[in-house]
Amino acid sequence: MPRRGGWWAFTFCFGCLGLLLLLVGCNISVEEFLYEKDEKEEALSKTATSDYYESFYRMGARYGGAQEGTNPLPALDALPKDPYGNVNWTAAVLEGYIKPRGSLDPDAEEELPLELNVFIEAKVPLMHNVIFPHSIHTYWLGCGACHPGIFIPEAGANQISMNGIFEGKWCGRCHGKVAFPPGIPEDPKGNCNRCHVIPKGQSREPERW
Repeated sequence: MPRRGGWWAFTFCFGCLGLLLLLVGCNISVEEFLYEKDEKEEALSKTATSDYYESFYRMGARYGGAQEGTNPLPALDALPKDPYGNVNWTAAVLEGYIKPRGSLDPDAEEELPLELNVFIEAKVPLMHNVIFPHSIHTYWLGCGACHPGIFIPEAGANQISMNGIFEGKWCGRCHGKVAFPPGIPEDPKGNCNRCHVIPKGQSREPERW
């Protein structure tokens, strides 16, 4: 008769074999059985990650502060400015100075801003990673303004580069024209920390740097 330890090892192995046969008979893979995801739990995880990113985004969005006497238009002079004296429209929304509507048509149905923060890894090792907030952009724009003509709505489908942005591609379609510039010739680092807000290693995402 086998010793007690050997008996339990035999029972355990026999049980595992029975489980495998059951899974095969039910047409369920071992991987699906062992790593089955709870959709509700996964959704909560994504929400928690987006909330985590939101703190970084809001910190970068308020970069600068209200400055007086920097704009000849009194209505604009009262709004928060960035370090270069340009209106910080994001801070103006977040701090309640303005409340944009989605359409000039007074009868148009108002849509809520999309609460979705997208992680973009910076290719330069020492550069902070980027968070793109849909929320502040969808205060002003509909989805069709960017998708799919400027950005393909698929992870990894847009090979974004700063050179391309400076040439007017991707983010550069607006930034540097109707929104804050990604940098200026006199100060190439200007406004970097409006977008590059998450230090390497703090992104909760796989990083390849």
